[in-house]
Amino acid sequence: MWRRVQILSAIGAMLGLIAAPAWVRAEQSMPGSTSAHTDASLEGTVKKVNPATSTVEVSIGRFGLWAKTLEVSSDTEIRIEGRKASLEDLHEGEKVKASYETRVGKSFATSIEVMPAPQPGETPGQAGPRTQ
Repeated sequence: MWRRVQILSAIGAMLGLIAAPAWVRAEQSMPGSTSAHTDASLEGTVKKVNPATSTVEVSIGRFGLWAKTLEVSSDTEIRIEGRKASLEDLHEGEKVKASYETRVGKSFATSIEVMPAPQPGETPGQAGPRTQ
């Protein structure tokens, strides 16, 4: 019986690693750290901005099926085109990169950067128009 529990636990742990999007998995800032928070990052699309609760919801994962709500504070660094911005400057549909810390079951944004929209003829991640 004990062996069966160990096997099921191992399978559950592996499925958890596979099911979580790679860019959302926590990245420990210092191996062996015993701090109560975890540093992580994500890339996604702004789904909802709520200045009343100081939160931004970002859809992530393949086809935007998952969402992550980030708590925004005065310590959160928000940048648009390299310039300092505020939560009110973020708009639904914008592509963002965000870093956050998870504490007490909540995700607190440390930085949010709005990614530039691709220009006509560019593919995402391409620096400029394609030349042949």
